[in-house]
Amino acid sequence: MKTPAANASRYEHIFRFANDIMLFADTEGRILECNERAVEAYGVPHDRLVGRALADLRTPEARRHLQEDLDHLRTAGALTFETEHRRADGRHFPVEASVRLIEDAGHAYLLKIIRDISERKVHEARIHELAYFDPVTRLPNRDLFLDRLTQAAAMAQRDGAPLTVMLMGLADFRRLAGPLGEASSQALLVEAAARLRRCVRAEDSVARLEGDEFALLLHADARGAERVAMQLLLRFADPFTAGGQRLALECDLGIACHPDDGRSPEDLLRAARVALAPALTEKGSAYQFHTPQLGLAARRRIEIETCLRDALARGELCLHYQPQIEITSGRVAGVEALMRWRHADWGWVPPGEFIPVGEDCGLIDALGDWALETALTQLADWRAQGLELRMAVNLSAAQLRAPDLPDDIRHRLARHAVPPEALEIEITESVTMRDINQARTRLRAMTDTGVHLAIDDFGTGYSSLASMKHVRVDLLKIDMSFVAGLPEDAENAAITAAIIAMAEALGARTLAEGVETAGQLAWLRAHGCHLAQGWHFARAMPADDIAAFCRERLSTLHSHNEWRPQ
Repeated sequence: MKTPAANASRYEHIFRFANDIMLFADTEGRILECNERAVEAYGVPHDRLVGRALADLRTPEARRHLQEDLDHLRTAGALTFETEHRRADGRHFPVEASVRLIEDAGHAYLLKIIRDISERKVHEARIHELAYFDPVTRLPNRDLFLDRLTQAAAMAQRDGAPLTVMLMGLADFRRLAGPLGEASSQALLVEAAARLRRCVRAEDSVARLEGDEFALLLHADARGAERVAMQLLLRFADPFTAGGQRLALECDLGIACHPDDGRSPEDLLRAARVALAPALTEKGSAYQFHTPQLGLAARRRIEIETCLRDALARGELCLHYQPQIEITSGRVAGVEALMRWRHADWGWVPPGEFIPVGEDCGLIDALGDWALETALTQLADWRAQGLELRMAVNLSAAQLRAPDLPDDIRHRLARHAVPPEALEIEITESVTMRDINQARTRLRAMTDTGVHLAIDDFGTGYSSLASMKHVRVDLLKIDMSFVAGLPEDAENAAITAAIIAMAEALGARTLAEGVETAGQLAWLRAHGCHLAQGWHFARAMPADDIAAFCRERLSTLHSHNEWRPQ
C-alpha cells in the first residue's frame, strides 16, 4: 500500500505533466500554482505566471464575465464554460474551462482545468460552413437564408420594418454550363455571386438557393428594392469571362414585398417565384414585382401543370393536322401535326397555354415523344390507304439536345416503314440559334438520313441562316405576323419578299403561315412562295377528316382544268 507521501508525489506528477492547462488559485482569483502546459500555452515563465490574476489570462472582452462566473462558482461549487484567453504575444485562443471549489484544512481554493479548443473550433466552423453555406460561391445556402428570412419577417411584423425578397435566375446558364464544363461554370457562378454582393448593403443577405437561382433579403421597401434591381441589371449587362470566352449572362428578377405580398417566409418566397416566372419570358434582363394578377396566373399555371401530367394517361391529348397547300398546283403537299388537349372539365385548352407549361416543367420530352410517335403511326396509316403526304412535326429545344435524336428518328421511321423524305422536322429559329453548334451537329446527322428540315417562325428570331450554312434547310416558314398585313402593309411585304429571295438563294422552299384571304394568296403566288397554310384553306382537323379533305380537294382541282387562287 502506497504511503500518503507517495500518493502526493503521484498527484503532483499528474498535475505537473498533464496535457491540459492546470491552475491552482485562491478564492480571489490569484494564481498559486500552475503546470508546465500552462507555461507553454501562455508563453509566460512559471515565476511570472504564479501570482497573476486569473482575469489577466482572459481577453478584454471575456473579462467582463469573470465576476459573474465567480459568483456562480461560489453557489454551485463547480463551473464549466467556454471563453477566450490571451497569450503573451497578444494572440487569442478559445478554451473550455472547468473550475471546481476545493476546501482543504479550512481553506478554500480554486482548481481550474483549461483545454485549448482551437482545433475543435476549426472543425465546428467547417461543419457549420458545410451545413449553411454553398460550397461553390460561399454564399449562405437555402437553410441559412430561410433562417435569416424567418427572423427578418418576425422583426418586420413586430416593428413594421421594410422587408423585400428578391429571387434571381440566370438566363441560359444551364445551356452554357454543358459546353463550358464544370470548372468554368462554377467560375461563372462565383463571379455572379460577387456582383450580387456588390449591389447590397452589409445588413442585407444574398444566398444561392440551388442551380442558377439566387435570393436576396433586403431591408428595404419597394422603391429601395427597385434601385437594387436596376443596379443588378446594370452590373450583369457587363460580359462575363469563363473558359477563355466572353459571355453574356442575363439576369431575371422576381420581387415580393412584406406584408403586401406575404407575411411568412414561405409566402414571400412563393410570391417572389411567381413574379420571377414572367420576368424569365422577357427577352433580355428584366425584373417583375408580384401582383395579385400574377398570383391568379400562377395558380392557373399550377392547375395546368398538374392536369397535364395526367393528360397522356387519360387519353386527353390528340393530334390535329393542318393541310399545307402547294400554291402553283393547289394540291395538298403535306400536313403539320399540331398538339391539342381536351380537358374533361375545361374543354379545349389553347396550345399557347399548355405547351409553354410543358416546356417549363420538363414534360415537353414526354409530350414530344408521344407526338412524334403518334404522327408517324398516322402517316404510315395514310400511306397504306394510298395517301402520299409529307408530315411536319415540331421539335422542342429539349428534344433537339438529346444526343441520340438522329438514331431515334431513324429507328422510328424503319419501324413504321415510312421513308425519311415523308417526315419534315420543324424547329423554330430561336430554338435553333440558342446553341447553334450543338443544333448543327444533331440536324446534320438527321438530314443525312433524308429527313426534311423546316425552320419555323422565320424572321422572328435573333439570328440568321449564316450559321446554319453547313446544314441543309429544306423549308423556311414565313411567320403569320408578316403574312397578316399582305398585300397592303409595305413593310411586311418587303420582309416577306426578302425571305422568299433568301430561301431561293439557299435552294430552300418557302411556306407562308396564317394565310386567310385570297388577296394574301395571290400576292404570295406572284412573289414565288411555294406553299401556304391557314384558314383560307382549312383549319387543323382530326386525322379522319384529312383523307376526306384531300379527296374533295383533288376532285375540285380535276373539275377545274387549272388551279386558280380561291
